[in-house]
Amino acid sequence: MLESSLEFLRCVRCGAKLELDTIKSDKEILEGILECKKCKLQFPIINKIPILWDDFSQYLSSRRILGGKLYKFAHSQKIKNFVKSMILPKDIL
Repeated sequence: MLESSLEFLRCVRCGAKLELDTIKSDKEILEGILECKKCKLQFPIINKIPILWDDFSQYLSSRRILGGKLYKFAHSQKIKNFVKSMILPKDIL
């Protein structure tokens, strides 16, 4: 994802601007987290792709294979922990 595209991205829940926490970058943002300061929703950027989904944990709960692949694509521990927390039920964590 290019950092310049951040001005066009908005929170899917409330429409507010997103703030970027870059974890790994080269000429593009390879990994990071987009966060809405208004509703506290977080969206991961994995392998240069921002994943903007309203309820990411519900989306992954029926797609366990996708969650595993996203976990494998992530390089940083912060993104791996984020994906893992979305895959596993809240009562296990």
